[in-house]
Amino acid sequence: MDTLSFILGIASVVVTAAAVVAVYAFVKVRKIEKEMEGVYREIESTRTNLYRDLTDVREGICRIIDDRHDSLVRIMDSRLDKLQNKKQLLKD
Repeated sequence: MDTLSFILGIASVVVTAAAVVAVYAFVKVRKIEKEMEGVYREIESTRTNLYRDLTDVREGICRIIDDRHDSLVRIMDSRLDKLQNKKQLLKD
């Protein structure tokens, strides 16, 4: 009977220890999952901000290029008008 009581006592200690370890592991896993969710949200926010910033930069560059193009067209048009006026004056 003493041996049976000893074995049941050891078994209950082992089962209790295993239950404690399982609960501890479960709590740790939940904590890590919450941290991972936070990291995922932060990554998604950063990606969204980066995409928006890149879009703004691209639009700004396109705007600058369009402005420069328009400016060059105006300058060329002005120069061609002056050249045509000089040519016309030389003909007369």
